[in-house]
Amino acid sequence: MDKKKNIYLIYEFLSEQGGLEREIINHARMLQEEGYEVKILTCHFDKRILNQLPFEGLKIESINRFHTKIESLNLILCFLGFNKLKKYNPVAFLSYSSPANFLVRNKNSKKINYINHYPHYLYLNWDEKKEWAKGTQGFKRWIVVACSIIFGNLLKKIDKSLIKKNDLIFMNSLFTKRKLNPIYSSFYKNEPIISYPPLDPKFSIPSNKKIKEKYIFSSSRIIPDKKYGWLIEALQYLRNKIPLYLAGSVEDSYKNELMSLAKKKGIKIKFLGRLNTNQIKEYYFNALIFAFPTPNEDFGLVPAEAMACGTPVVIWGDGAGPTEQVIDGVSGYYAKPYNLKDFANKIDLAIESKIKKKNRRKIILASKKFSYNAIKKDFIKEIKKIVL
Repeated sequence: MDKKKNIYLIYEFLSEQGGLEREIINHARMLQEEGYEVKILTCHFDKRILNQLPFEGLKIESINRFHTKIESLNLILCFLGFNKLKKYNPVAFLSYSSPANFLVRNKNSKKINYINHYPHYLYLNWDEKKEWAKGTQGFKRWIVVACSIIFGNLLKKIDKSLIKKNDLIFMNSLFTKRKLNPIYSSFYKNEPIISYPPLDPKFSIPSNKKIKEKYIFSSSRIIPDKKYGWLIEALQYLRNKIPLYLAGSVEDSYKNELMSLAKKKGIKIKFLGRLNTNQIKEYYFNALIFAFPTPNEDFGLVPAEAMACGTPVVIWGDGAGPTEQVIDGVSGYYAKPYNLKDFANKIDLAIESKIKKKNRRKIILASKKFSYNAIKKDFIKEIKKIVL
């Protein structure tokens, strides 16, 4: 195929089941549909994740020269230069992180960067870094946090210089752009474009499975910085005592911590584990309410997924990414930041007002802004401006 039709997506690891991985999948499909040859490049991938997420039909290649069973070692080797990037020369690389920007820094291809957030290990305060480092599999986050302690100023300088190299920058929300401008605005080659993460088209297909039990639903990677502890504490104030269902990967230690807290607060909780798209869709469709407790979230696609299934959402009214998705009083409610009693009150309001039944069509309509086809149109248009 003509080199001008090649775009390769790059992210350092594919071992977690989160929103970023879904972004990569949907962007890859969009580019494929436009006739581009697409490959997803990574230093490490977990075959279980490839089976749990809809990667079928996409080419995924490890760029590591040496393969071990240890993820952190694979990443270290890759970043020390023991990789096969020399053989890849597409017209453009689409990267999803600062480390991925570093890997392709010396390539002559056009560079596109999709930014979900700044590198947490560089710009969070110490307590936030510790909480962030706990929320992953293995030791990879602890390693970069340790590096930031020793080489923080140098790494920030490198990070900003890598931003300069990008021919096109996408950001996942207006909130992210406002948050990152004080750090990066003087380093932009071109003004960043807002491109929301797209919904998987499967969410627009109704689920026929009925779940009889009434429940509150939440899903994501279940990690400390997502603040599921806050959600459990908030639920103790509910008038409508119904169980909480949680979907997503979770470390045993954190799961036990949440279960202990739930027991203490008298909350019924059920962990559903990792679910594929069809499975999680059933829980979105049948939930009374979707609760999203994460503060200052850069975007967080799960509220839009819930709305696409006709389920209202309770979020914090903190001006963060979820407020760009949920319409207060129409597709859900904003709780006062970060008032746990008010969060519970808004869940009760959603249940007692029967907003799901009354506003179902409006809730689904609000999600259309983030539909696959709506996002694809502008995403492809911007890429074509630099990839002729």
